[in-house]
Amino acid sequence: MLPLVVVAAVFQTQNPILPTLKVEGKTINVEIEGKSYAFDSEADPTTEAVVPHIAYRRDQRWAVWDDRGLTVRDGKVAVTTKLEDISVSPRAFSREEILKSLEMFKVGKRKKNSDSLSGAIRLGSKCYFLPRWTDTDGKAWLEALIEVDLNQANPRPKFLGRFKGFTSALKPIDDRLFLVRNRLSIVSSESGTWGLASYLDNSGAFEFSPLGTNLISYFRGGYFLESTTYNTYIVGQIDLGSGLRKNLFETRSKLVDLKDGSSVAVIRQKGSTIVKNLKTGGQITTDGNAYVAPVDKYVLVWTKEKRTSAYLYEPVRWTAVATATN
Repeated sequence: MLPLVVVAAVFQTQNPILPTLKVEGKTINVEIEGKSYAFDSEADPTTEAVVPHIAYRRDQRWAVWDDRGLTVRDGKVAVTTKLEDISVSPRAFSREEILKSLEMFKVGKRKKNSDSLSGAIRLGSKCYFLPRWTDTDGKAWLEALIEVDLNQANPRPKFLGRFKGFTSALKPIDDRLFLVRNRLSIVSSESGTWGLASYLDNSGAFEFSPLGTNLISYFRGGYFLESTTYNTYIVGQIDLGSGLRKNLFETRSKLVDLKDGSSVAVIRQKGSTIVKNLKTGGQITTDGNAYVAPVDKYVLVWTKEKRTSAYLYEPVRWTAVATATN
């Protein structure tokens, strides 16, 4: 006769606790293995919270980016800058480019101050920032790689140079700077060609390896979205280390949503929403404009018309494990 504890364990293994799903008023409640999640049925889950700042610290030394720009502090001594000098630096631009920028400053199309951050990363005592300058049309015209070494007394921002092309960063504080093969890198575009741009710390040189054309955006996890010359859009995946890429699917819809770190794509077409697993190729189609949010190892999909209808899917086979309607 088996001990009661063993019998209970066997019973639990054979009867896993399924997730529960409830729609209560404007709130969708999901419970998965004892963890609770709540979603506002009227809020778009793809809208990300604004990151107020990025801060790195070593003892009493700080390097912080926020809406004031870049602040470097050593104890009570602090310096804040929006890196105006770089916008007219001969190290960043040719003479002709500087003259063009001066004219743009005069007519108000550009500003000398950096206004956003495309990415940041810390490696040991050194912090790297990629501030961005945008014109009045919202288009980036300068991204500069900055180093702050918190191992130095009274550290100051150091301009290292420019990557070839520009990232697809749009947020005030974005996350487009990372390591590839132990090199500071970005995915950037210039003149219709996109690829991997890297900084070689040992030589101070910048390199660029082309990977494709007409990039709309790159997402962490290796997924990318391109446009074609015949009015379609391609979602693919690329290994930045080797340069090997694979096209996953093509669509005529202009409304393709992807997210950093997620393998789920949302394609919105007239009258329907397609939710696609980029790893398996499997998908579901719902009527109308659906909201989609990853929850643990599942995907939550809901629609709002007269009532809110919610579905929790296991995304490998797209099996609905729970449904609810208010």
